[in-house]
Amino acid sequence: MSNRDINIHIKRKKLRHRKKIINLITFSLISILSIRIGFKKILSFKIGLANITSKNRFIPTSSKNVPVDSADVFTICIDAGHGDWDFGTIGLNDSAEKDIVLSITIKLGELLESQGIDVVYTRTTDTLFWSDNSTENLYERVNISKDSGADLFISIHCNSSDESHSYKGIETWYNNADDESNLFATLIQNELSNLEYTSDRGTKYYSEDEPLAVLNNNDVPSVLIELGFLSNLSDEYFLTSENGQSLSAEAIFNGILTYKDTLN
Repeated sequence: MSNRDINIHIKRKKLRHRKKIINLITFSLISILSIRIGFKKILSFKIGLANITSKNRFIPTSSKNVPVDSADVFTICIDAGHGDWDFGTIGLNDSAEKDIVLSITIKLGELLESQGIDVVYTRTTDTLFWSDNSTENLYERVNISKDSGADLFISIHCNSSDESHSYKGIETWYNNADDESNLFATLIQNELSNLEYTSDRGTKYYSEDEPLAVLNNNDVPSVLIELGFLSNLSDEYFLTSENGQSLSAEAIFNGILTYKDTLN
């Protein structure tokens, strides 16, 4: 996406931001009304920061109480791919994708929370609280994003190749039918490629014949990041190192802030 294309999309962000503000105001009015009529508990309402129901068995949300104006609350759902019974890809040195992406997810979440951004996680441990059916697993992650009222969705993964250990690089996937996701993916990919630890494979979009469930079924700008190939020694070394994981989290964080700035 060119700089001209990026500028074209900036005006479109304000509409989504205004919708978020309206939802939050509605939540506040309902809360006040429930107190006035004598309810002992504030009504539960599925907007923005609402509690996730037991049906979705959502566990973590932002752990920090950052003082921000309710109209400025921005929520991001971070999905650490795989987990529990699903190891994802296994690296040449027996590293597990599920562990690498979880570590980077937690680091990213902490950075976002430090900026007053509300963070919703699909998981913060190696335990999944839903079916081990692969399809249901993917849709449950989407449900968490939708029920939280997230403004953005990011799914973090590592790649692999059975053909050659020479394949390496970062790539960011998005839904080609969504210009916002295209912009979001471009900004994330730019930041990650600036780390220069591996090849820049660019942004990629899926076809209607081969959709990515966590992107195709989300209602907000969504991306799926492949941080590198665990079947490549140099990529695996970087992604399993503390420094590599921290740098990856910071790059994604910077891409998110750049996208968020286009909403203002």
